[in-house]
Amino acid sequence: MSRTHYIMELESVRQNLIRMGETTAALLIEALRAVAEPSPASLEKASELESQTDHQHRLIHDQCLNLITLQAPVARDARLVTGALDAIVDLELIGDYAYEIVTMSSGMKRRPPSQILAQFAEIGARIQTVLAAAIARWRGGEPGPELPEKSKESAIRGDCEALYEKLSQLTSSPGDASPYVELMLITRQLERILRHAVCVGQQAAEAAPAQAGRAEEQAS
Repeated sequence: MSRTHYIMELESVRQNLIRMGETTAALLIEALRAVAEPSPASLEKASELESQTDHQHRLIHDQCLNLITLQAPVARDARLVTGALDAIVDLELIGDYAYEIVTMSSGMKRRPPSQILAQFAEIGARIQTVLAAAIARWRGGEPGPELPEKSKESAIRGDCEALYEKLSQLTSSPGDASPYVELMLITRQLERILRHAVCVGQQAAEAAPAQAGRAEEQAS
């Protein structure tokens, strides 16, 4: 494999990873929408997106293994390949958790109060922002070593815990407590999505020297 072709393959991995990130972000949007207003159409759309993330994961995984097998990347490029392999695992898990949120939401027989749903939506929107920032790093749109998504993690996690505690207290109220139990489980899924989204950003930061080096190589 020529060096030029090798660089093109590395860039293909990065672009495919970005596309997988966009699919995962769309699935998270669908999950948050399903909590607010579940529908058969939402479940069908989420199923399509989840299948798409699985396909993208396999594609990128095979690309990375071929690069490792055929080229034996130098340390700089190896960081990009191994970072991509780690990132697609986190993205696939985000997709799995988001799809579970959709399926749990579709099984709710009664909607939680609007105030609770509004609080949940606000937390979800902040997690969307974290995931978007992580994907932007793979595009090269978040320069510098700082990880703003990491700095937001503890605050969002604290809000998840506060919501979880509020829902836990509501389960002891008179009447059907199942919506609160379901939303407690969904809140835990959101926390997991947050954790993996931060990891995607960290992996992009570690791969950044390789991305910068390839850009210089292509320009020369």
